[in-house]
Amino acid sequence: MAFSNITGQKQIKLRLAAEAQRRGSGAYMLSGPEGMGKRLIAEEFAKALMCGDAGPDGACGVCPNCKYFDNFTTPDVTRVYEPADTKMVKVDFIKDSVVAESYLKPQFARTKTFIIDFDYLGVESQNALLKSLEEPRKDVVFILTSSNTDTVLDTVMSRVTEIKLDPYSDEELEQIVKSNCPDLEDAKVKTAVYNSGRIPGKAISLAREDSGVSIRHEINSIMIAMPTSTYIDVLEDFCEVLTGFKDDAKIIASSILMFLDDAARLINYPDCRKINNETDREAIENFVAGNKHITTLKLGRCSEAVSTFMKALDVNSNFDSSASAMLLRIHEELKK
Repeated sequence: MAFSNITGQKQIKLRLAAEAQRRGSGAYMLSGPEGMGKRLIAEEFAKALMCGDAGPDGACGVCPNCKYFDNFTTPDVTRVYEPADTKMVKVDFIKDSVVAESYLKPQFARTKTFIIDFDYLGVESQNALLKSLEEPRKDVVFILTSSNTDTVLDTVMSRVTEIKLDPYSDEELEQIVKSNCPDLEDAKVKTAVYNSGRIPGKAISLAREDSGVSIRHEINSIMIAMPTSTYIDVLEDFCEVLTGFKDDAKIIASSILMFLDDAARLINYPDCRKINNETDREAIENFVAGNKHITTLKLGRCSEAVSTFMKALDVNSNFDSSASAMLLRIHEELKK
C-alpha cells in the first residue's frame, strides 16, 4: 500500500511522503475527530519511514523493510494503541517500551518509529514522554494521534508538529464507503455519507448498519422457509445466500440468533410487545403459528449450531463447509 491508496488528504500525504524521504527525526501529531483515518495515515507514514526506497508516494511496498512492516515482524516500529486489559496505557509501559526503546538504534531501517494513540494516554504517561519528544535521537520519529487535543498536555503540543486532517469531500466519502461496502446501493451510500458529518469512520459504520439490516432480512427469509425446505434448498440456495455475506459472518450469526430469540419469545409470549425484528414481525408470528412442532428446545439446539459455526471460523475453518453444517443442523431441527 502507498499513500495514493488512501482516499483524500492529498496535501497531508504529499507532506508526509516528503518527510519520509527526508528521514529526519521529529514528532508529529495527527489530529482530527474519531473515525477520520488518523491511524491509517500514521501506519502508512511509519511504513514510508521504514521503507528502503521511499518515493513521492511513500513506501515502495516490495523491499524487505516493507515486508517486515506488513508482517508486523520489525523491531523498528512500536505501536501503542488501546490496551487490552486497562482503560488507559500504563505509565510503566511507556517508560519501558517507548522511552527506553527510543534510545536504541534501529536494527533494519534508518529510522526507529513510534506510533502512539494519545486517546489512551493519561497525564502521567504523557509527562513520561516529554523529554523523548523534545530531544529525540536523529533517527527516531514519533507519530502521535489524537481525537481531541484538548486532552493533550500543552507541554506535549509545544514539542510536536500538529497536522490537522482535512475535511473529506462527498465524492471521497462515497469512494471510501463503496470500497468498504461494495454491494451497497448508491442511494444508501449517499445516505450514509449525508449523515456522517464528513467523518469516514461514521459513514462506513452507517453503511454497514444498513448492510446489516439487509442481511437480517435475508436471514429471516431463510429461517422462515426452513420447515418446508428440502436438503437441496439448504445446500444450494441457502448456502449461496450466506456465501454472499461471508465477510459479515458475525452479522450472519447474530441475525440467526435474533430470529431464534424472536421465535422463542413468540412461542412463550404470543402477545409480547417487542421483538428484535419488528419489521418482519408478522412473518415471524406466522412462522410460529404455522409450525407447532417447533419448540424452545429445538430453537436452543439451533442456537448451539450457530455457536459451533462461529467457533469453526475462529480456527480458520472453511466458511462454506461450516455454513453448510450449521444450516443442515438448523434444518434438521425445524423441518416438518
